[in-house]
Amino acid sequence: MTRRADPRVALLKELAHPLRLRVIDRLGHLGPASVSALATELGAAMPELSNHLRRLRRAGLVRARRDGRHAVYELAGRDVDVLLPLLDRLTAPETPQRGPGPISPSRTCYDHLAGPLGVGLYRDLCERGALRPRRDGTVELGPEVGPLLGALGVDPKAIEPGRRRLAFECLDATEQQPHLAGALGAALAVALLDRGWIERAGGREVRLTTAGRAKL
Repeated sequence: MTRRADPRVALLKELAHPLRLRVIDRLGHLGPASVSALATELGAAMPELSNHLRRLRRAGLVRARRDGRHAVYELAGRDVDVLLPLLDRLTAPETPQRGPGPISPSRTCYDHLAGPLGVGLYRDLCERGALRPRRDGTVELGPEVGPLLGALGVDPKAIEPGRRRLAFECLDATEQQPHLAGALGAALAVALLDRGWIERAGGREVRLTTAGRAKL
């Protein structure tokens, strides 16, 4: 009797390459992008990226559509975007260990807040009942979401996620704890910048302003 190949093995094999995983990560966080945009953002050579996109397309993880002369890639409609929060949950350390060096600066991760500020805000919103983390790494809105996020300048009902998920966890590279990603995380970052509670500090780094320290 011939044993059928386990499809999970094939799927995990396609994700077991740093560049392919980063492509999935980028498309899951920010949505569709052209091949040239992906190459620029990921710092990948076009021939190498094209080969990996072809593999992801054959595996049914991404799909391409034409936009004029450009090929635009997006995640395939197979709930691929649920993989990343779950993988973050599985790989997060149970007890994050901070090294003896200086505290890492706060920054943006894609379009949401990361570092000590992003992790602290997400933890506080969860503890105060605005957000509820789920075991699969996704995040649902809690009973206090309206007043708490409203105080930060965010109206959750006005957010239109489009092809993105509304809210999910993203494992912070320096803090080893989750911060808030998705359309809600992006809206929070924009609101704090617009209110002048945080400011850009060069590159992806952000910092609290005097007003932000008083309010947050």
